[in-house]
Amino acid sequence: MQKLPKCNLILWTICLMTMILCAGCIQQKPLEKLGLITTSGYDLAGKNKIKGTAVVQKFDPMTRAATKVITSYAKTTKGLRQQENLQSNQKLVSGQLRSVTYSRELAKKGIIQLVDTLNRDAAIGNMVYLTIADQTASEIMQIENRNKGNLNLGTYMYNLIKQNVEGEQVISPTLHEFNHNYYDIGRDPVLPILKVKGKDVIISGVGLFQEDRLVDELKQGDLFYLKILVDKYKAGTKEMGFKPEQLEKLILKNENYTRKPIFSKIYVTVDNIRSKTKIKLVNKKKLHFRVDVKLDSRVLEMTQALDLGKPASVKFLQKKFDQQMKKKVEELLLRFKELGIDPVGLGNEYEAHLRGKTITKEEWDRVYKDVTFDVHVKNTIERTGVID
Repeated sequence: MQKLPKCNLILWTICLMTMILCAGCIQQKPLEKLGLITTSGYDLAGKNKIKGTAVVQKFDPMTRAATKVITSYAKTTKGLRQQENLQSNQKLVSGQLRSVTYSRELAKKGIIQLVDTLNRDAAIGNMVYLTIADQTASEIMQIENRNKGNLNLGTYMYNLIKQNVEGEQVISPTLHEFNHNYYDIGRDPVLPILKVKGKDVIISGVGLFQEDRLVDELKQGDLFYLKILVDKYKAGTKEMGFKPEQLEKLILKNENYTRKPIFSKIYVTVDNIRSKTKIKLVNKKKLHFRVDVKLDSRVLEMTQALDLGKPASVKFLQKKFDQQMKKKVEELLLRFKELGIDPVGLGNEYEAHLRGKTITKEEWDRVYKDVTFDVHVKNTIERTGVID
């Protein structure tokens, strides 16, 4: 057997010793010695002080995983972390943080400084969900104690938002998307609003921001029209109501059927909604935008037995959909204009027509007041489903 040259043997020995020393320098973090913060909330607590509430998941090899709610007060988030560690027998880490909630009061004053803290923490990913509490963030966090630790609030809130984003009920509120919309001149962020209901947390609406300040909110019914404007529907669902006289031209499935509607309105649910919206600046000098919304869907359910097997009935229903949606979209765009917010991204479209020139936030705010809209909505009912 050929022996290694002496110089090579020395080199291999040095490499081996270096690897052993490096391995010994790596900080070990056994799971049972860590407290994993899964969700946290922030509230104002008097002048120049914030209240932090964190839900911590702990692991003990002798027992099942347990959760604990820790509350602290400080002037900065790092100060909150120090205070929280003083209340825990395990080192608290944020690598498993899944959602962050800000109180309504705090959101009205501005949250960018607190959001920036998340950006600077290398352990926190940019897919963390940001939310607003209907009242206080502490109230949301304390749901963990109401359920006596059986809820696992961090996982529950993450799944609550995730499944509604995937179900196209909520616009995705990740840290990445908040940053993108905040720092983009021609767009403002939106975040879901959480509310306590019994022992659960629910999504009650969507908060509208002017830069980093909460200025208004949309109830769940209006979120459909916001999503149409800012995103594409791929398989959405929407329920709409019409007064009976509005549908009097529709032919009953059975002409002898005389049962009166159960409700004061006739309700129609459409699903498998696929939408495509095009927003175009048609007059740069007068700042006039044309908004074209096209939707394909099927009728899933109606509270009156109407004969949708006849083309005239389907066309009439499509016309009613067009009129109602056009009115709602126009109202929403005017509402945004009056508030001076731009969650739709009209400023992006305006800047795209400036041939490479960029605009400042102040310039867009000034010209945004003069914007006008021309909205066109076209519904196509491709199939009809179950008639109730």
